[in-house]
Amino acid sequence: MKEIQRTSMNNYSSLHIGGEADLVIAENENNINEIHSYVQSNGLKMYVLGMGTNSFYSDVIKDTLIVKIEIPGINFKDYGDYVVVTAGAGELWDDVVKYSCGHQYWGTENLSNIPGTIGASPVQNIGAYGVELKDILESVRAYDTSTSSFVELSNIDCHFGYRDSIFKQNKGRYIITSVSLKLSKTPNPILMYKPLDSLLEKNTINLSEVRDLVIKTRTEKLPDYKIYPNTGSFFKNPIITSAQGNVLKEKYNDIPLHEVKDGYKIPAAWLIEHVAEMKGVRVGEIGTWPNQPLVLVNYGNATCENLLSFANLIVGKIEEKTGIRLEREVNYVE
Repeated sequence: MKEIQRTSMNNYSSLHIGGEADLVIAENENNINEIHSYVQSNGLKMYVLGMGTNSFYSDVIKDTLIVKIEIPGINFKDYGDYVVVTAGAGELWDDVVKYSCGHQYWGTENLSNIPGTIGASPVQNIGAYGVELKDILESVRAYDTSTSSFVELSNIDCHFGYRDSIFKQNKGRYIITSVSLKLSKTPNPILMYKPLDSLLEKNTINLSEVRDLVIKTRTEKLPDYKIYPNTGSFFKNPIITSAQGNVLKEKYNDIPLHEVKDGYKIPAAWLIEHVAEMKGVRVGEIGTWPNQPLVLVNYGNATCENLLSFANLIVGKIEEKTGIRLEREVNYVE
């Protein structure tokens, strides 16, 4: 059994919020087997952690063992017109994107510069600029805590939805150990979202151009969590019915409604800015980022209580005026 450390979870959240907890590092699949047995025999809860860029913690964490996944390795298999890139769950997501783009494998480029590990990427089906992980995922290898065995889950098995998956629906059941991506060897740029659509004017488009533009755009719009602690998008973009959308259009004629199956998706950032009127607002040590109000920033030594209070203020204002209740995209560990 790997050594368990008593540590401040403040250091394992890109928001720098959290109290002390017991933590253990898993570097291979054998470690995971041992850790799960230990958790079961000691009646503990378990929280699986990648890099901590989508998590924050209670000021007091009880009866929970934090399992940090650091399984390494990136390799690929060639299948003619496509390849399957497989990476250990502890590899940084953007390192896998950089590897794939460097080998001229198309599919991950729109997802450049998203923080976190590849092991965390299927949990919320990460997405950006018209691409979601489900579009390129081949399979996931994971430890199923309900059967104490390792399983291979296909794309369909993962039950992907908008920022959703079987891993999110069954929290704590699966511990992801590796992820396999099916990537194209022939150019397949996805450029329908701004500012990537500016590349449509070019006769030929290469992978590095797409990746570089995504990185430039994200860097300009989003704060660096190493300087301004944050977890990226704090809330999900809500999906409402067509009837709800039509009512809102009468009240807010400039509301951006994006058609989806059976309704509309609304940018949560728009609601925070135009309905809650909290873009760039700061209360104590917590505030919304001036260039992207969907991002909540810890400007000092904020506590979990400070963060939840501020987030609830945003949620309450929007719900009062529209009937829409924003949901957190970020994981909260109590």
